[in-house]
Amino acid sequence: MDREEFFERQIKELGERIAALEGDVAALSSLTRHPVEKLLWQLGFPVMSHGGGAQLLFSPAIANSSLSRFYQMMKRYSFRLFVRELIQSPEGSDLGALTRYCSAGAARAYLDTLAGLGIVSLGDRGYRLLRKVPSFGRTLEWYVCEILEREFLAPALFNVKLENTLSGGDYDVLSAVAGRPVYVEVKSSPPRGVEREAVQAFLGRVLDLCPGVAVLLVDTELRMSDKLVPLLAAGLEREGKSGPDWAVARLVNEIFHVRHSIYVTNSRKGIYSNLRICFRDFLAREGQGGKR
Repeated sequence: MDREEFFERQIKELGERIAALEGDVAALSSLTRHPVEKLLWQLGFPVMSHGGGAQLLFSPAIANSSLSRFYQMMKRYSFRLFVRELIQSPEGSDLGALTRYCSAGAARAYLDTLAGLGIVSLGDRGYRLLRKVPSFGRTLEWYVCEILEREFLAPALFNVKLENTLSGGDYDVLSAVAGRPVYVEVKSSPPRGVEREAVQAFLGRVLDLCPGVAVLLVDTELRMSDKLVPLLAAGLEREGKSGPDWAVARLVNEIFHVRHSIYVTNSRKGIYSNLRICFRDFLAREGQGGKR
């Protein structure tokens, strides 16, 4: 064997080894994929990306104990309203801009808590939010994702980008509850800030993915019946889904449903409690042989 043949054989063997290693890496990757990713792949929707901390209120380096404390604080609607105001007024020498929905005493207490978590700095010149984020939306998506994982013990992802979709493929929160795909669209604006286009986009993503449960969640204690329910009904009609079978009906309080699979709810009584009502209604209906 001459020198040239020797090197050709070595290169060929090296190529075969690389191909084998690439196969091993791909196999390991498939084993370590998130359960929701696996489910979406099985449905024909590969996950392009998910999560990301760039627009979260807290640093990716936050300690687990601090993150758990922040999660507990997020359960309070008054705290979430305060955080919205803090994002709009990320620094100041007094609390005037932060007391629209709470007292000065509550604002000081919230700032002290956030300072202890490394989210806010406090000093003689006032307060300063350490991470400037454009809105509360991504942090609220994270919170809903955490509710699904912590309270329902359901795997969940937030800020998900899917391939092979007709609707753009951007989903706020995706999960799997009792083995069924769940999609939650999260709105941090009050009902007056949710426009027709946003509701239509939600329906487009629902019809594209066909999850077991889809929830349009608006983080407010205001009524859904005044604006959101008419927008949802009009959106369904534009999608060709009309008639009694596609009517928007009240489930309980300000939670409404369409065919016991598409829900619209506010956060009064708590986000966990309202999601629980939606999931139990869907599963009960499914157990009775209900049709979608």
